[in-house]
Amino acid sequence: MSRTIPAVLPERWTTPLDAPRRQLRRDAAIRLVQMATGRSRRSAALYLGIPLGSLHSATVIIRPWQKEPGNAVAYQNALHRIAEIAIADGEGDPRGALAR
Repeated sequence: MSRTIPAVLPERWTTPLDAPRRQLRRDAAIRLVQMATGRSRRSAALYLGIPLGSLHSATVIIRPWQKEPGNAVAYQNALHRIAEIAIADGEGDPRGALAR
């Protein structure tokens, strides 16, 4: 997905979603690493240098938001768009180091 997925994604990558911004940007970074590597949430967070307390905080805030009607599907679609934006911005390559 990306050789350098930041621990907190740039704001412009997550603007399509109406969700808690900071936690969404952190959670999306974790999910992108998971998509690219197959790592667990914990392993992906540690890979990004995200403290486990911040991982828990993002999970506690984002999960209830995802359970609201339509949000889970919108989030999954947004993750795919974010991956495309990251590649288009030159931030990543789907065959990059994380995919190995």
